[in-house]
Amino acid sequence: MKGRFSAAIVAFAVATAFISAGRALPEFFLQLRDPNLLGGRGATWLLHTFGFSFVLGLCAATAAAALLLSAWRTRLRGASDWHVGLAATFIALCLVGRIGVSLDPVAWLCAAAICLLLDRDDLWSSAAIVAITAAWALVQGGATMGALIVTLSALAGLLERRRFDAIAARKAILAALCIAVSLIQIHTGPFSAYGAHALYLDSLLGGAQRDRLWVGAISAQDLGFAAIVVVAGLYGIRRRERLGDAVVFFALLVLSFADARNLPFFGLVAAPIVADALASYYLERRERPAGSLAAYGLAFAAAAFAFIGVITAVEPKIVAWPRPSEAPLLSALLHRPGAHYVLCVQPRWCDAASSLKARTLSVVLDDRAGISAPAARKMQRDVANAIGNWQDELRRANVDGILAEQNDRLVSLLHAGGWHTSLTSGGAILLQKMTGQ
Repeated sequence: MKGRFSAAIVAFAVATAFISAGRALPEFFLQLRDPNLLGGRGATWLLHTFGFSFVLGLCAATAAAALLLSAWRTRLRGASDWHVGLAATFIALCLVGRIGVSLDPVAWLCAAAICLLLDRDDLWSSAAIVAITAAWALVQGGATMGALIVTLSALAGLLERRRFDAIAARKAILAALCIAVSLIQIHTGPFSAYGAHALYLDSLLGGAQRDRLWVGAISAQDLGFAAIVVVAGLYGIRRRERLGDAVVFFALLVLSFADARNLPFFGLVAAPIVADALASYYLERRERPAGSLAAYGLAFAAAAFAFIGVITAVEPKIVAWPRPSEAPLLSALLHRPGAHYVLCVQPRWCDAASSLKARTLSVVLDDRAGISAPAARKMQRDVANAIGNWQDELRRANVDGILAEQNDRLVSLLHAGGWHTSLTSGGAILLQKMTGQ
């Protein structure tokens, strides 16, 4: 057994895991509040036109395609099929933490394609990278990650040659185009909120949700991250005058420490590098893969079509949205006249508002994908901790509902300030302003 299908088996496992996660947590799967014009709105249109099962299958197939592109990149470097399978396993482990989020596979596929084209390093590949970055910016919005990878690769090439020749000039132009395309976004949210979301660096700002690598118990994504770092430490990451590998590797390593939502990109970029370094110690000669990417892509498209068809046929056609204890409290506001603006002490409680799909109900911060304006983040922090001029901030923002825990100190402070208990459910309580307050 030569391990020829090892990467394909891992990709199928990732697609299957995506189906399970999306079916269990549909309120996180559908990022209806994504600010991109073609992101949240596109997912909503697909959902209403083709059904939840179709969107679920499509996203799962896209995640598998991203993994296989990275596997192909590993194979093009001359690594054996078993080393390719090892790289695919590392990538799959790094993806676990974000499996089940609908728009993430778009970013993964674009990042994998950009890395593959950077290894080819020709004029047509450069044009394709710009086009992929533009598509990424329109659909998912994380194209700043792609621009960063291209820029670091160009910088590493310049440092390696130590002269600004024609190749360095072409790479500099490519990096400038990618940066420009990634920053010119078509989105429906304020640019201040969108700019902070670049590379998930919003996690470093006060009041924002930060997904950490280690939060107590060791998870699968922690194992994937540790495995890549250990292999890199043992076998190195720079081979055959590829300084760009080392620069991109360490940059994404730092971003993964900043926020675990960057970890899938680290896996997609770093796993082929460390697998290639590992293979260089044990393979006497390198072998180019048989067949072409176009032929394999056609075969994958046929398999993905069948996969999506099966998922669409057997999965439920209607999403059964989870109903946490906070959801009935939010839905109660729909039966009361006027528009309502609600702040949740725990931002994820307000995610239930997405399932209500009502224009008369909006929330300060629902923490979906970490996107929020700085002012909303500050008000969220001040109110949750009852610090600063939090009551004035609520008044200026016209917040008329607050969702908190019943035993929270904030509840008594709100009661003293003229707020009253509207509804309770489980351990949650909805407070509203009295008329005239």
